[in-house]
Order: sequence, then structure tokens, then C-alpha cells
Amino acid sequence: MSATGIFSEARDTIVATLTGLNLKVVTDPRNARPMSVLVDPPTFTCFNSNIAEIEVRVKVLAAPPANLDAVDYLITTADTIMDSDLSLIRGTPGLIEIGGQEVPTYDLLVRVATQRS
Repeated sequence: MSATGIFSEARDTIVATLTGLNLKVVTDPRNARPMSVLVDPPTFTCFNSNIAEIEVRVKVLAAPPANLDAVDYLITTADTIMDSDLSLIRGTPGLIEIGGQEVPTYDLLVRVATQRS
């Protein structure tokens, strides 16, 4: 069963934009791998039941170890995303554990405003 509604539409828009930037995009953490972009489930603030400000965390994953090569990939990819149509709010370096190994990340916050029709 596929998800529907304003949250899945916001996620789909982000995934389509990132895919259009030639990035390997995943939405299931089980499929997260170095050199991919993981799109987390949205958080939101509702103004009423029809209008929401949706924020989605996007994690750019580099290949370990967290050295200069990884940092260069992370900041280059973050810059590419910042130059897209997405409303990138902030970015923070981080780590995620995958298969017992720490993978360097750039954790980005993307904001989407939406309204039900």
C-alpha cells in the first residue's frame, strides 16, 4: 500500500527533486548506504486542518571514514541541494551507524508549505 495525503506529497516532491539532481535517494532506512541521500519521515506544524508547514530531514551519507574526502563530498552535495528548488533551512554535520560502522552525514532540514485543496 502506498502512502497518500499532504505528507507523502511533500516527501514525493523532495524525492523527485533530489533524484533530478542525480542523487541516489532512499526513503527506507534499511536501504541507506554511503553515497546516498536518506529522506526521513516529515515533522509538521498545523495552522488548521488544511494548512501545514512540513519539515523533512534529509541525510546525505558519505563513505567512511569521516576524513577530508568525506567532508568534500558532503559539502559539495549539500551545496548542490541548496542550489535546487528545495527550501533548505539548515545543515549540520553528523554521523549515522550503518552495519556497525559510523558513516559521516550532512543532516539537512528542508521546509515545505502545503495546503489541502
